[in-house]
This record gives sequence, C-alpha cells and structure tokens, in this order.
Amino acid sequence: MHLHPATDPVTPPDQVAAKPPTLSAFASLPPLFRRDLLTLFARASESPFVRLDYLGFRLFQLNDPALIREVLLDKERRYRKGRLMRRLSAVTGEGLLINDGERWKKHRRLANPSMSGRRLAGYAPAMAESARLLVERWRALPAGQPVDLIAEISRTTLIALLRTLFGIDYDARYADVSEVIHRLLDALVQRGSSLLAPPLSWPTPANLAFRRKIAEAEAILARIIDSRRRHLDDDDDPSDLLGQWLRQREQDPEHFTPDEMRDELMTMLIAGHHSLAIALSWALWEIAGDAGLQQGLRAEVDALEQAPADANAMQDLPLTQGAFLEALRLYPQPPILLRDALSDHVLGGYRIRAGDQLIINILAIHHDPQLWPEPHRFRADRYPNINPDHLMQAHHLGFGGGPRSCIGRRFALIEGTLLLAHLLRGLQLDRATAGPIEPRFAGMMVPTAPLLLHVTPR
Repeated sequence: MHLHPATDPVTPPDQVAAKPPTLSAFASLPPLFRRDLLTLFARASESPFVRLDYLGFRLFQLNDPALIREVLLDKERRYRKGRLMRRLSAVTGEGLLINDGERWKKHRRLANPSMSGRRLAGYAPAMAESARLLVERWRALPAGQPVDLIAEISRTTLIALLRTLFGIDYDARYADVSEVIHRLLDALVQRGSSLLAPPLSWPTPANLAFRRKIAEAEAILARIIDSRRRHLDDDDDPSDLLGQWLRQREQDPEHFTPDEMRDELMTMLIAGHHSLAIALSWALWEIAGDAGLQQGLRAEVDALEQAPADANAMQDLPLTQGAFLEALRLYPQPPILLRDALSDHVLGGYRIRAGDQLIINILAIHHDPQLWPEPHRFRADRYPNINPDHLMQAHHLGFGGGPRSCIGRRFALIEGTLLLAHLLRGLQLDRATAGPIEPRFAGMMVPTAPLLLHVTPR
C-alpha cells in the first residue's frame, strides 16, 4: 500500500496527536475514477487509521475495531451521519437512515413499537408464505432452467414486505419495483462516489436523469400509501406497519407527518427488500457451492415437523440463521458507514478536526483473521446462541452498531432464516456457473456477474 506521513502542520495547542498515514493519490485516484470503491477501501485498510487526500477533502478511513467501537458508541456526541451519506436524503428524505439528534430520537421512538416482539411474531406467517410461494415457483421451472438469485429473491422479499409492512398484496402494479429501486441505487452510488457532484438542483443531464429515477420510486410509494389508506377499515389495531402508522396518525397529530412517514417508508422499501435480497442471494450462492454445508443445513431444517411458519422456529434453526449472518459478514450491506466529526478532538491518538469525514470500514473488521478464523471462508457455525442485539460485541456490524443500529435487524433475521429454511427443505441447490464471482460496490455489495443456480425439487 502507498502510504506516506501526513504533512499537515497544524496541531491543536492543548494537545499533541499523531498524524495518520496518508494513502497516496497514486493509489487512491485510479479506483475513484473507475468508481471501484471496494478496491479503494482495501488499499486503505492496512493501517488502523488512514487519511485519504482528495482535492482538499479531509477524509479518513477507520479499520481498527477499537476505534470503530469508540465512534459508533460515542457518548459525547462528537459525530453525526456523514455528509456523503446524506446524499441519500435525495431519495430517503430525513428518515432514520439519515437523520440525527432530536429528529432521530423522535422517529426511532415512533417506529419502535412496530418492530416489537409481538409485531414481529405477527409478520412471520406472511414471510413464511412468500417463501412457500417461491419454492412452488421454482419447483415448477423446466428442468435445467437456471434461476437468477437476486431477481428472484428480490421479488420474494418484496412480496413479504408489501404484506407485512405495507398491508397490501403483490400484483402486476408492483412488478417493476425491484428494478426501479435497483436503478435508483445504482445512480445514487454513481453520484455519491463523486466528491464533486453538482447540487441536485442544477439541471445537468445526470441530475435530470437521477431526478426522474427518484420520481419513479416516489410514484410507486405514493401508490402504495394511497392503496393502503383507501382500504384502511375500522380495525383499531392493523397488523401491518403502514396501517398502524396511518391509524396512529388519525389518533395522534404528533405522530409521523405525511412527509416523515414517506421518508421512513422509502427507507424500508429500499432496505427491507433490496438489501435483504442481496444478502440472501449471497447466502444461497455460498450454500450451493458447499455440499457439506448444504447437507448440514438441510438436516437442521428436516428435523422440524413441518416447514417453519413463525418466529418461534428461530430457536431451532441456529445454523440456518448463522448462514444468513455469515453472508452479512462476508458481504455486508453496505460495507461502510459514514460519520462527520462535529468538534476538534483526538481519536486513538490521532488528531481529528470538526468537519473531518470518517469512513468506517466494515470489511476490515469482518475479514480480520484475528477476529474471525478463516475469515474468507463461509462458515455458518460461527454463531452459537447469538443475540442479535449484541452482534457488535462479536465484531459483526452487518446491521451497523451502537444505538443507531438497524431498527429492522430482527425483522431481517426472521425473514432471512425462514426463507433459507423453506428453500433448503424443498429444493436441492447447485451453482449453474463455475468459478468465483466477486462483489462490487453499488451502494450494497452486489455481484459482478449474475448469481445463477440450478434448483431441483426434493
């Protein structure tokens, strides 16, 4: 790696702090120009703390578990969501993914009841039903016809999401949702990976195209909300999240405003089906490539009297849940977190100024051989008796870390485990293409080639 000592001459008068090594322009600019951010993160991961100089920006990458824990568990409130990450607000608005401070506290407080244990238990049957429909769909395929994992799993997680969180059934009106979200995220990454992207208000060709993609997604979400509102009956306790929020809004004017509700629902539409589908696709790809693992997982699932249909089955499926968590370890969605420093301070002996931007490199933690033996091997048995609320303590940041960890982590674990269990119980999975497939950064860690499987009914 091309590192050289930083030359910044300014030192706060009341403290002496080290200057982190700097990744040279020779090493950083080529992947930036190619938008190959995974290579950039890898080149800057050989030191605990690395400065990335680029056109005057002060950008630092954190690769050390202790430093990352200090930032994510910050009790002094020295950090906020990163400004590069805030470019997502063009799509997600001021939802939980982006906001900070009192707004974040309010939104989290209002959203928490809909992700409580009782509510999650109510969502599980719809998740299991969407998984059952996928097994039937794959069983009916002509012999030898491969399935494209991301396309197929995206459709299935969307079916589950629409029923559990939005209270509507999937039909032809929503057939293009996954593709619209995929195109939008791809454009968002192209914009977000450019440190000099012009303001979205400027009518550049790229901005106009980006705004059209946002409008497509917003039209879909508006259609979903309108449909649910029109069918909201006199039920005082709707089972779906959107129904709950609409009813609470009628009863409590301090609940989510229409704009706030839109922002949170857009975040869930993206994270609740697209990023979940990518992680599950990687899990299935890895399972299909390891006959021994697939046999072990199937034995666990077959030991159940019937295909799992509720959240209680999770305690009987530790290896299956582990396969999902292992996919999130090897292919975290997303592979980085972003924070901005709010004040001058010292972090791990290094000088940080107000306005400095921090990249928290999840890959450096998840692939560290000192934390994870055989770090590049897919091992579903790493997670005995794992508590999803304590993943950060196990150096697993698949759902973020600290108080701002993903509110939907239990939702995702239940759906992911149920889907894997149904597929393993009903089908034999084999890779349709030979050779490794590497990930690339497109907001999430997506494959560089389609993940194709042959599926055979059992």
